[in-house]
Parts: sequence; C-alpha cells; structure tokens
Amino acid sequence: MPDFNSIEGNVLFPTIEGYDIHKAGDMALYLAHCDFYPFKSVIDNNKMAIDLVTKAYRDMANEAREKGDFRTESWAMTSGTLQACRVDILTHYSLLLTMVSLLEEAVNTLCRLHKELGQLTTELKDIRGAGLERAAKYLKDVVGINGFKADPSWEYITTIRDCRNMIVHNGGRIKDELKPKCDKFNIGYQEEDSRLYIEYVDVNKFYEAILGFMDRVFRLEASTSTQS
Repeated sequence: MPDFNSIEGNVLFPTIEGYDIHKAGDMALYLAHCDFYPFKSVIDNNKMAIDLVTKAYRDMANEAREKGDFRTESWAMTSGTLQACRVDILTHYSLLLTMVSLLEEAVNTLCRLHKELGQLTTELKDIRGAGLERAAKYLKDVVGINGFKADPSWEYITTIRDCRNMIVHNGGRIKDELKPKCDKFNIGYQEEDSRLYIEYVDVNKFYEAILGFMDRVFRLEASTSTQS
C-alpha cells in the first residue's frame, strides 16, 4: 500500500511538503496526486454503495421469504443477482476507465513540464505514437530520462492500460493476444465470452500499482542534458 502524504481528513489530498516545485518531476507528481489521492475515495465510496445495495436486496428477499411473499422474494433475488453479475462489473469498468485516463494525463503533464522547465523546443505532439509509449519515448529521446520503461511495473501498467482499451473499443472483451498477460497478472476474464471480469480488489490493486509506478518514475532525472 502506498504511503500517502496527505492533509488530515477523510478524503486524501496531498500537502505541498515533500515536493520540490522547481523540478518538473515533483511538480507533475504533485498534480497527479491531486487527482489520484481523492480518487481513492471514489473507489471506496463505490464499494460502500455496492455493499449497501447488495445488503438491501438480500434483506428484502429474506423478509419476503418470512412473509411467504414469493413474488417480492423472486424480484429481490433476481435484482441482486443482476446487480452482482452486471451492474457491479460495469461500475468497476468505469473506475478503470477513469483511473487510466488520469494516469495518461499525468504522464503527458510530466512531459509538458519537462519541456517548459527545460526550455526544450520539441513538444510531445511532435513524437510519433500515442499514450504511455509516446510519453516514454519523449522522456528518453528529448528529455534524456532512460528509466521510464525500465520500471519493474511497466508491463503490469501497460497491461492495465490495454484492458482499459478493451473496454473502450471492444466492449470489455479481451482479445486472444492479451490473455497471456492477463493470466500472468491474475486479471480475470470470463472463459465463455472473454469479457473482462474485475472486482473491487482488482481495482484497488490497479490503483496501488499505478500510484506506486508514478511515485517512482516521475522523480527520475535526465542522465544527460538532452535538448531538442
């Protein structure tokens, strides 16, 4: 679990202490934390809401059973089942979509800050490609940071991103070439239709991995004074 440098309160939010605002990496990390720290409450609040709805259906079914109200019991049990197998999964999909979008924007912000503070002439948009790979190429070729893709979580992070892409472009169904990576990182999918199957515990794991990744790579410094 990451260590949070947060103001006191129920919702996490970073304090400026511990960040060197004169460094591009620290500034970008602070801005990333401004989004990611509160997002932990989004994840946890969704879990609480799902648990309350699930309990409500279960209690309704039990009460109806005791009264011999078969119709209400059947309605509550059906609703609870659909909640668990469809609604909960779609909720977790939405959390994954938002989380990866925040990551990609944070990485793009890191590149922009390096350009501005380093007075570089090449912009991120000038680099071929897209997403995390384009940012990694910019940081290596333009800024001179070589360790971005060497982070031990890089493959896991990009697999999480690829799963997000399957939600956006393929209705959550995992293509065959992605399955070995999902298997490697214990990311679930249904055998019958290859649909991505993620639960609250998975969303938490993704969150911790992404936050840990940013905490490490955003503070990498250039090994050379590359300028383009």
